[in-house]
Amino acid sequence: METVQIIPRIQQKELEDKINSNKLIIVQGPRKVGKKTLIKSILAEKNYSFSWNDCSNKKERKWVEKEHDFLSNSSQCIILYEAQYLDNLQEVIDEVLNDRIKSTMILVCSYQPKINSDLWKALVNAELIVEFYAPSFSESAQHFGLPNEEKLLEERLIFGAYPQVIANQETAESQLLEIIEEAIFTNLRAGERINKSAKMMKMLRLLAFEVGNTISFNEIAERCDLDNETVERYIELLEDAFILIHLKSFHNGNRYELKKSNMVYFVDNGVRNALIQNFNNIDFRNDMDALWKNYVVAERIKWLRMNRIKNPVYFWKTHTNQQMDFIEIKNDKMFAYKTDWRKKKKLKFPKSFTENYSDAKCSIINRSTYWPFLTKKM
Repeated sequence: METVQIIPRIQQKELEDKINSNKLIIVQGPRKVGKKTLIKSILAEKNYSFSWNDCSNKKERKWVEKEHDFLSNSSQCIILYEAQYLDNLQEVIDEVLNDRIKSTMILVCSYQPKINSDLWKALVNAELIVEFYAPSFSESAQHFGLPNEEKLLEERLIFGAYPQVIANQETAESQLLEIIEEAIFTNLRAGERINKSAKMMKMLRLLAFEVGNTISFNEIAERCDLDNETVERYIELLEDAFILIHLKSFHNGNRYELKKSNMVYFVDNGVRNALIQNFNNIDFRNDMDALWKNYVVAERIKWLRMNRIKNPVYFWKTHTNQQMDFIEIKNDKMFAYKTDWRKKKKLKFPKSFTENYSDAKCSIINRSTYWPFLTKKM
């Protein structure tokens, strides 16, 4: 069994600066990826006094909701952990912004909190929302060294990147299922109407088998005994819980292009494999292309979000099954990618794509080319 190693995070300096200069910061991302550890280490290093309030604890949450004015001047920093559970979160935020609470407030959320949409946009524009995920390829490569991280690639594809899972692969399935169940049975119930959790879990398992394929909300709904709108809402909720990534199709009115299609990926490969109950070695799998596609797409999107790069991302596909797996737009320039697990295989780009988008830069993402793709800021 490996021990859990603390991997330096690329956002540590940014978070330190924000704590020094802002009254309100929201740190959000999946559970068990190191948010708590990083925040406490920063505050301890700076010798800041702070109060830690766990809002997932019902008793503590009720006290914060009832007596939140206690927070004023109690310490230099106030941390509301799992703040999305607070019924009066908006009121607490208003008191911070109106300077009735003098301390710096750090809201730690494992689900995107429900606050006023205009305020949320303002916080996004002010870059006061910091997203954390399980350590990215870039962070792990810097910590362990690129050659070592490449040797661990197969493990990342199967077990994902949650620190505790990597440290103890023997309990990977139980740990990952716990993460999923917490998201569905706990996080999503904070202010959301979820009365069909078993059907949501079935939907998730179906999506896990469809990684890299276009999905039909109607087909998923029929197989799970749900309606289309509920499937779409559940996917959106699971995006807010940092379980899923939802891509839409890119189209420009050209013949045969899919216009209203969707693909769903998992933020972590291990979560996907836990849902299909398959942690087999790569020599005994028939889904390597799906694993590879999920890994590179998820890692790229994590990198963009962690570095505040707001490039629009899509996939492209036609009714004749011609496909580009990942599209990224930067300053009106299109970068298009096909993925392939096999290292030496040469792939041809769809003729209909290269003809209609002749200015696009097309690339193959395989085991020889993936790491620059996962780390470039463009």
